[in-house]
Amino acid sequence: MTATSPDLIRPVLTVTSLTKKFGDFIAVDDVSFDLMPGASLGIVGESGSGKTTTARILAGLERPTSGTVTLAGEVVEGHSRGDRLRRARQLQMIFQDPYGSFDPRLTIAQAIAEPMKLHAPGSTREQRARVNELLDQVGLSSRAGESLPRDLSGGQRQRAAIARALGIAPRVLVLDEAVAALDVSIQAQILTLLDRLRRDTGIAYVFVSHDLAVVRHITDTAIVMRHGRVVERGETEQILRSPQHPYTRLLLHSIPSPDWDLEQVARDRRALDRH
Repeated sequence: MTATSPDLIRPVLTVTSLTKKFGDFIAVDDVSFDLMPGASLGIVGESGSGKTTTARILAGLERPTSGTVTLAGEVVEGHSRGDRLRRARQLQMIFQDPYGSFDPRLTIAQAIAEPMKLHAPGSTREQRARVNELLDQVGLSSRAGESLPRDLSGGQRQRAAIARALGIAPRVLVLDEAVAALDVSIQAQILTLLDRLRRDTGIAYVFVSHDLAVVRHITDTAIVMRHGRVVERGETEQILRSPQHPYTRLLLHSIPSPDWDLEQVARDRRALDRH
């Protein structure tokens, strides 16, 4: 009988009673969840639900008011440069529009190499080989690698951002509305890429989205957030097939379709107001 590595049976990311206040406004209210290695968790909700603030806390871009984030078995607390580097080594974040996260003066290949210089130092030859490997892994040509960010399409820039994040082999990738700004056909390509990368590398995803069709495609489990709180959680397919909370039902019934029932949406809204 083969022993199972402890790293594969304990969560790679644990969020416990996370709360974030901006003055008197509570943006995130007592949020908790676990993420297992190689798993994909969706965080679902409308604008203002607290999902993006939660993601930014995970990435260290916001400090929680209270609660803890445990990453790879270590509670993340400090905000010194060393603390930020340790967090970044384990967790990377992809934004809806990655253009602003690229230095416009650097080629894509140079941008992909930058994090490796901090987290995985090696010879110039080794780094160049790794960059070429990453470009190939995300379906970008060497010509794209020689281009500046402004010369690429939105889909190509998103692939480049994924390659840059993968360069240091993080345990967790947080994707905040990562395909929302892309055309539907390009969305499908990026989602297929992410699914393949997860199978190939064992990386875990936290996928933040308002789009339930995207969440269904890319996640195993999900939490639904409203007004900063988790109102429903479970296996993604089960939640979407048989939602228990009125808010989740409202989200599902609000998706435009040929048989869209506006009266059902109104009934869902009334039920939610009574909840």
